[in-house]
Amino acid sequence: MKMKTRTVPGLGCGPYSIALVGEDEAEINMYGEVIKTRPVDFWTGEPVPGEYIVQDEFIRELEDLKEKRAITIHIHSVGGDAGAGLAIYNRLKNLEAKIKTINDGLAASAGSVIFMAGEERLVNPGSILMVHQASMGICGMCNIPELKAHIKMLDAYNRAMINAYSERTGRDPGEIKGLVDRETWMTGQEAVDNGFATELIE
Repeated sequence: MKMKTRTVPGLGCGPYSIALVGEDEAEINMYGEVIKTRPVDFWTGEPVPGEYIVQDEFIRELEDLKEKRAITIHIHSVGGDAGAGLAIYNRLKNLEAKIKTINDGLAASAGSVIFMAGEERLVNPGSILMVHQASMGICGMCNIPELKAHIKMLDAYNRAMINAYSERTGRDPGEIKGLVDRETWMTGQEAVDNGFATELIE
């Protein structure tokens, strides 16, 4: 079996690594916070240290894997940017490759959205999965129309995430909405019981 490991350029070992297994398979480790673009220090212009799953970088790297037959993704993430999580989820889900995701420890918020990209979704008994509503910070002064616009945007993100969860779990969107609204934390077995995972790793 031929294995070639490529670490994404960045800081230290990088936020994720891609291993090419033979000619037809790849394995990806995705550990870190989900963000759209890598943060840069205002004064130095250098990348800010930290473990990040960067939407722009990951989607570029994914182009090299679009001919693969199978891709296994190990994920451990506190979440982060909902839009970035949805973009990565959709790109992975729409690949022709068979996608398997494995929750190594935590798949929370946007991390849980990426986890749902797998046709097979494996969890450990000690894994945790969390779903909740999108949120945002607001700086400065806002009037009522501006606040309403923010609410509409958050509502759209919530509905998009609910659609992703519903699509993969096969459950009614109304049921999923209840879990999202309550901010639901699940152990590995509970994630299987609720349809978010397909298999418990014994």
